[in-house]
Amino acid sequence: MRFGLHANITGALCVLLGLATALTFSVTTLFWLRQAALLVAREKEQQIGLIVDAAAGQWLGPETEQPFLPTLVGATVLGSGAVAGCATLGEGAPACSGADPAEQAALERLLAGTVATGASARVLGGLAWVGLVPAHRSLDLAVPLHPPDRPAGAISLRFPLDQLLHAEARALHRYALLYLVVNLLALLALGVLHLHRTIVRPVTQLIRRTDAYTDEGGLPFLALEGGSELGQLAGSLQRMLARIRADRDTLRDHVASLEAANQQLIAARGEMVRAEKLASVGRLAAGLAHEIGNPVGIVQGYVGLVQQPGLTATEREDFCSRADQELQRISRLVRQLLDLARPAGGPATEVDVHGVLDEVVRLLRPQPLLDGIDLRLDLRAAGTVVRADAGQLVQVFLNGLINAADSVRQAGRDTDGTIRVATADGTGAGGPVVRVTITDNGVGLDPAEAAAAFDPFYTTKEPGRGTGLGLSVSHAMVTALGGDITLVGEAAGGAVLTIVLPLAGPCHQ
Repeated sequence: MRFGLHANITGALCVLLGLATALTFSVTTLFWLRQAALLVAREKEQQIGLIVDAAAGQWLGPETEQPFLPTLVGATVLGSGAVAGCATLGEGAPACSGADPAEQAALERLLAGTVATGASARVLGGLAWVGLVPAHRSLDLAVPLHPPDRPAGAISLRFPLDQLLHAEARALHRYALLYLVVNLLALLALGVLHLHRTIVRPVTQLIRRTDAYTDEGGLPFLALEGGSELGQLAGSLQRMLARIRADRDTLRDHVASLEAANQQLIAARGEMVRAEKLASVGRLAAGLAHEIGNPVGIVQGYVGLVQQPGLTATEREDFCSRADQELQRISRLVRQLLDLARPAGGPATEVDVHGVLDEVVRLLRPQPLLDGIDLRLDLRAAGTVVRADAGQLVQVFLNGLINAADSVRQAGRDTDGTIRVATADGTGAGGPVVRVTITDNGVGLDPAEAAAAFDPFYTTKEPGRGTGLGLSVSHAMVTALGGDITLVGEAAGGAVLTIVLPLAGPCHQ
């Protein structure tokens, strides 16, 4: 259960005033009881003096034979209300009456001190709780004696204080409690009123005005005045809200500027995309016109030759065969363009990369392209299963190996050319991958050639030996599978083609 500020402050004030009242009552009662005990001591001292003077006149006459000290102690105990007493003269042994050993020892010590100093002595002993404070239970009083013709002495008595102090305390309690309760209620009322005016009401106003704050309503704390901490708090809140409003206005302006800049960037990006598309279309059209124009011209030339009269059958068959070869070249170019536009092949299945590489190598080893070239396999990857179209992977690896073989041939390494195909495990952004590298010792590539290797119709081969679409098609296929393909030229010649493919699941051995 939670209480409000008013209830908490009132409760704290009541606790503090209650503690202060209890402390005041205890101190007052203790002081009063001590003063009452001292008044009793002075009264008893006077009473003992009177009793001793009367006893000395009666028992020190020439006609008495009674022992002086026992008679004096007995008379004094009876006449003063004491419960025990001891007396001594000179250096003689003290005479005691009604005292137990503990009381007698205490009274004798008090006698010795009074005889030595010649002055009265009082000792308050024992404790008993009277209300909320402890009070003394007994009074030990010693008075010096100076009888005529006798050595100096003293008499000590023990007086009970319980009944006396309890009676005094009861009377004190009634008046003190009434006084303190009235003061407590008055102070509590004044304190609650003052706290309500100085703390509770301003805080309530702050809460109400804070709840009523809106952007359109302005700053609501101007009505709070004063130099108190709450007034300072109101001023701080007002300044904080002013800063928040200024920062919000500044932020709104920045957002508007950013939105305008974003719209400009979107428009500029759209223009750049359109320009890049137009440029790509232009490059594609130029490459297509160049790649198709040459075989078309050749076909037209052969058709013209076939139409000439006087040709032998052998010549006519030769011209038609050459024209057919050029038409097949055009057909391959068109298929590659279709692969580039639609890289997606058949349905994706789990394919073993090592199995595909073995198949591709078996296809290529008998080909004249690899005569004199050392083709090595270094298949060390543990995870080799990917989700892809097997035909696409075959095409990607074939393009990579054929390009490597063409590079070796172009470098004139018909006898010492090498192509190394290696696999290794790796980790990509999406998880485990298999990394396939095709390394050759061919002519190599500079950074600019490597950067443009995947552009359509870009080729470093001799005219008529490549279309520049093989790596473009491979790049489209690999990226469609969520992988990556890169080409890096070696400093000493040669190049490294790296194909990264994400695994289909847990590693397959």
